Amino acid sequence: MVSPARVAGSIIAAFGGAVLAPVLGYFGATSPFPPTAVGLLVVTLAPALLCRSFTTAATASITGTLAAIIFWLTVIYNPITDALVSLISGSLLVDPILAYIFLMVAMAPVSGAIGLTLAPGEEAVIRAALERGPAGEGEAGGEEAAAAAAGRVEAPPREGVGLAAEAPAAEAEAVGVVEEVVYVRCIHCGEPVPEEAVFCPSCGKRVKGVGG
Repeated sequence: MVSPARVAGSIIAAFGGAVLAPVLGYFGATSPFPPTAVGLLVVTLAPALLCRSFTTAATASITGTLAAIIFWLTVIYNPITDALVSLISGSLLVDPILAYIFLMVAMAPVSGAIGLTLAPGEEAVIRAALERGPAGEGEAGGEEAAAAAAGRVEAPPREGVGLAAEAPAAEAEAVGVVEEVVYVRCIHCGEPVPEEAVFCPSCGKRVKGVGG
């Protein structure tokens, strides 16, 4: 994860690179190289070097560039007339302003691609972690099973096995209780009465000793 300070620095650098040529033109300053070319390098390389991630670098680059374009068009608007913009404008047959905006905006995916190539180790670590996830769980399960077999840890009971084992025992006990109860007929009403009962549960009369 890229720190907020790096993202903020990338946006500020991209803003400065994109607004470089308009500011120099506004103050009438000159430079050995076309200001637009220098701005393109800053817009592309600064986010890539600071963020080293495709998504973050591209987002920071386009954010700073769009902010610079809005600032230029609303505050210090003046035509861009350096050699690079004139070349692109003449090749695409578009207005120099549009050519400049197109050049700056097009640098966002380029910055992201460079940022991605600058962090192969990070990408490899993420990819390895994703691939190792299920396998790691399987290895952990195998180690746990081996430890349980060796008696080092107590293996957790499998779901449903304990209940299945207890059910026959409970059934056997219930059947045993039913088989042990002997019924006789009440001499008064003829209804079944447990042999050990003193009174008939149906008529309530004394039946102790019946069936002896």
